[in-house]
Amino acid sequence: MSRIILAVFDGLQPTQINKKLTPNLYQYSERACFFENNHAVFPTVTRINAATLVTGVYPGLHGLPANTFVDQESQGNVVISAMEPVLSSMAARNIPVLRSQSLQEILKLYDMEYVALGVGTSGNAYLHNSLAEEIGGATIHPDFTLPSHLYDRLNVKYGSWPEADIPNTRRYEKAMDMFLDYVLKERNPEVALIWSSEPDKSQHLFGVGDSMSNQALFEADKQFGRLLEHIENNQPEAHLFVLSDHGYSTIIESVDLESEMLSAGFNKKNGQRDILIAPNGASALFYFAHLDSVIIDDFVQWIMEQPWCGSVLGSERIGDIDGTIPLKKVFLEGPRSPDIALSFRWDDSLNINGFSGQVYSASGSSGAGTHGSMSRYEINNLFMCSGPLFRESVRSLAPTGNIDLLPTILKVLGVPEPKGMSGRVLVEGFDHQPPLICNTSYLRASRKVGNGIYNQEVKMSDIRGTVYVDEGNGYLI
Repeated sequence: MSRIILAVFDGLQPTQINKKLTPNLYQYSERACFFENNHAVFPTVTRINAATLVTGVYPGLHGLPANTFVDQESQGNVVISAMEPVLSSMAARNIPVLRSQSLQEILKLYDMEYVALGVGTSGNAYLHNSLAEEIGGATIHPDFTLPSHLYDRLNVKYGSWPEADIPNTRRYEKAMDMFLDYVLKERNPEVALIWSSEPDKSQHLFGVGDSMSNQALFEADKQFGRLLEHIENNQPEAHLFVLSDHGYSTIIESVDLESEMLSAGFNKKNGQRDILIAPNGASALFYFAHLDSVIIDDFVQWIMEQPWCGSVLGSERIGDIDGTIPLKKVFLEGPRSPDIALSFRWDDSLNINGFSGQVYSASGSSGAGTHGSMSRYEINNLFMCSGPLFRESVRSLAPTGNIDLLPTILKVLGVPEPKGMSGRVLVEGFDHQPPLICNTSYLRASRKVGNGIYNQEVKMSDIRGTVYVDEGNGYLI
């Protein structure tokens, strides 16, 4: 029976892998099948992409639109964070956190299990196997486990978790101890995941390529070396997938959306907040308390006049608003999707450490790191595979994405793929295939605004019906 091991480095850009900083990742990349044109989904934040990784469907289908969002059906007009215990409290009220089958639900049908161990956010960990109490498998995090009885048992055997730190090396080292001994040796599940919170945790504070961020990544790579050694000595037939959830940018300037909107005259009526803001780093989701077409149109025009405005996308609920691109075209349309989604404006400029990609953001300080937008530097993330079924030392430029992970896992395990998957099996990684035909298309919209003409463009790639958002941006002329 095939075994699959997933190693995730939160926020790692493919361009950060090199001999000096990440010797183990570099060595692995030289012999693996490297999908260099991999795509995160928009918004390029962690929890929406974690949900995509374990469901294999677009966000509009799995129902988790970002790290922060509004669920008007269950929570009313309140911005919620996809963290614990918020998510489990939703489930306790019979509100589905994910609206699509996840990895463990599929494996359960074939008496297989998925065990995920992560030291990132609690929300990320919860999403990997939120139903573990009922259907098996497990998710393990410093704050909780599913099933819950595991927590005390693991603490007795391995000791309590160290406090979170910057860099988060001590936690990840303990996680690797537990992963190698408990998850891989004792449990030996068909699919096992370990999730490093670095370099994301450090890059948010110090930026991409900063000495502190580099140190965090170097230490995480050292722990990855332990995993490679274990596989070589104990599980040489295992398939190893190495990936990140999204890429990274450097903050040009932080935008206080609440203050900017108040200054522009929004959210002042009777002291009520007519527009709810769910900030997600280099993107923001806007929810209108009342679907007033005049207010929405005025708001969209104001947004498009701002120097920090990139792409502006609109939900079907608000109708056809001039200058916007439909949310459904980027696969975010769904019950919890926003009325308006903003991807902040970005450019190709270098930060002080020589890394390309800078962007406006709803939070953070200038020079620090962020993600969430349609910048190519945030959408392009890491995806490498090795094992008996994969070609060795291959670099593929065919578009791939986080939505392809689950279909490819099922193929390796020999498990039939359920209907409705958005992603595709990465057949080009298994054997020599005829060249895959990639079709490129563009979504464009424009609008005359007070100080010029706003134009936006979203680039898309399509392989065999699986579509990926490559990048999107907007500008005034």
